[in-house]
Amino acid sequence: MEVEKCTQSLFYFILNYCFIEEPALHVTSWISFQLWPFQTAVLRGFLQHTLVTILKARQLGITWLVVAYALWLMLFRPGSIVLIFSAGDTEAKNLLARIKGMHEHLPEWLQAAVTSNDEHKYFLANGSRAQSFASTKKAGRSMTASLVILDEADWLMWFQATMAAIKPTIDGGGQLIMLSTPDKEKPGSSFKAIWKAAQAGLNNYKAIFIPWSARPDRDEAWYGRQVADAETIDDVHQEYPATPAEALSGRSATKRFQPGWINGCSDFIPAIQDPKAPAVPGLVIYERPCPGREYVIGADCSEGDVTSDATPWTVFDVLTWAEVAHGYGVFEPDVQAGYLVQTAVYYNNATICPERNNHGHSVILAMRELLKQMPGVQKPVIYRNPFDKKPGWLSNIKFKPQAINLAAEVMREGSCTIRTEATAIEIAGVESSTLSALEGETDDRAMSYFIGLAALKWPGVEKRPSQIRSHSDRARPQTRSVKPSM
Repeated sequence: MEVEKCTQSLFYFILNYCFIEEPALHVTSWISFQLWPFQTAVLRGFLQHTLVTILKARQLGITWLVVAYALWLMLFRPGSIVLIFSAGDTEAKNLLARIKGMHEHLPEWLQAAVTSNDEHKYFLANGSRAQSFASTKKAGRSMTASLVILDEADWLMWFQATMAAIKPTIDGGGQLIMLSTPDKEKPGSSFKAIWKAAQAGLNNYKAIFIPWSARPDRDEAWYGRQVADAETIDDVHQEYPATPAEALSGRSATKRFQPGWINGCSDFIPAIQDPKAPAVPGLVIYERPCPGREYVIGADCSEGDVTSDATPWTVFDVLTWAEVAHGYGVFEPDVQAGYLVQTAVYYNNATICPERNNHGHSVILAMRELLKQMPGVQKPVIYRNPFDKKPGWLSNIKFKPQAINLAAEVMREGSCTIRTEATAIEIAGVESSTLSALEGETDDRAMSYFIGLAALKWPGVEKRPSQIRSHSDRARPQTRSVKPSM
């Protein structure tokens, strides 16, 4: 009966029979594995997704969670093959040793007979086996796996080569779980790129982020001690990130936006549904439009084919400078123009400020044609830059730094609100030297946010004389209480 319960439920197996090592006073003891709430959620991710990528703080018990899952497969899914990869041979052997130790601490009647056991392999009589490898260019090649574990993935010297070698091992229906704390020296790493793409829904991975605060016995006082003991705040953000932006960014000395500024402006609330909203693909609504309220849209423009950048837009409340909606996709200029107009109509005929580049000109022309066809005088308007008297915001050597410097000032004050987590991540990746993301990274969402802030700061509209403001600066909202950099 108990064997059947364990077979049917990973959670029952762990909570009733699994033990983990707990070092205390230089003496290692094995204690019952009692799951914290966030660990339960992570386990569900293992059961529901074939590809899982985990970005995390240290000492959250996730490695033990992966070990328990691997052992459950080996015992109750006979013939399971588990391949373990880590940064070095010692780390890989340690992970395999955890599987062995957890197995040995099960009741004898629940254990399987062991047929082969050394530092790199652990074979069971039911046909299941686990093997460990240091990350190399050829590790695991030509093998087949039920589960591949890639531990401390961001620290692997041969990450891409290892991925190329192990990906075919799971193509027949196996599972890949990669987990890591962030390496601050590699802000543009392949692991981080996979995680960010997963978070944005651009690949087949399930992205999981686990902050330092997920562990129940940690509080602000504990975090304060880590900050006090660290040489730099970057070291804290590497080992104990509070947000994906902290974890994914490089050393703060190279970044235009400090993690604390971004944290202070971030308020990631759930999206809402509104039957009155336009059916625009990729449009996420955080706040419905308020009657009489004014809104501004900042938009990044591109060619719109499968190889081009994305075409996001960000909607701001003029009164609060809070992001109230976000659009994202890869759309051709005329299609993006239509979606921008529909979004603007929904938000009380908002002002639309597209980036003025090669493709932005096409978006502006298409919007003008659409607006001509709309009846009446109450309709969206196109932003006109008060400095050069032309439509849109030109991201050239003069106006791009102007918009980004404004954004830095506003975020430092805590006078705006970021609602889209992917936008916060991109903002954190903007380099001080280039005011762009690292090569291979994206900053399209960030640019739509910066352009929207510029349109808020320096108002300007096209062809609506009755509502044209003076070109003096629009006052920012009162500085909000800034959240601590966690």
